[in-house]
Amino acid sequence: MDWDPVTHYQEVAIAERYDKERFSRLSGKVYNALEKSYVRMAFAPFPRKCSVVDVPCGTGRLAEVLLDMGFPVAGIDISRPMLTVAERKLARFGDRFRTMVADIKEYSAQGHERFDLALCARVLMHFPLEQQIEFLKSVATITRGHVVITQSFSTRYLRLRRRVKQLIGNPPSATYPIGETELATLLRGAGLREVRRLRPSRILTEEIIVVASVAQGNP
Repeated sequence: MDWDPVTHYQEVAIAERYDKERFSRLSGKVYNALEKSYVRMAFAPFPRKCSVVDVPCGTGRLAEVLLDMGFPVAGIDISRPMLTVAERKLARFGDRFRTMVADIKEYSAQGHERFDLALCARVLMHFPLEQQIEFLKSVATITRGHVVITQSFSTRYLRLRRRVKQLIGNPPSATYPIGETELATLLRGAGLREVRRLRPSRILTEEIIVVASVAQGNP
């Protein structure tokens, strides 16, 4: 990894061009629409009165989906510039959307408020498994019900696909994708139990979406 995901998005210029750089081309538009539709599916069974925390919220791309569905959403992110973009984009939702600049590990340790549901998207694949567990456990700590996570999945086909992409000069889409064994370790370590999983497209994306319940007794 030649960049630090913790500090990378602290720059205002990077936050301002984030959405355009990733989702303005045809491939990005297709992926964006696909991911959003599956996030809707993941949250569809839950009552709209449930409070949702989106961490890391980033520019609010997926928080917008949840707000459109009728959920009240709190966005937590370590980057003030990213949240500033989110606040501007989602101002029309008024007080149904609020943000907090915080490191989720510190936030959860300080005993702040808890939420009914959580979304943890597009972050875990940037860190080794041990750090993924630490991050996700912090999210679970402030969640009463279910956590929806996204991660890059690793199968024999996807590993081959990844190697081919690297051979033709494309950067890897995830630094730390995980397989079945690692996924089980991740959820168990975070105090979560898998309820169901969604695969947006086995051909177009490595992404897997997992809906997990917070284990009884999780503080």
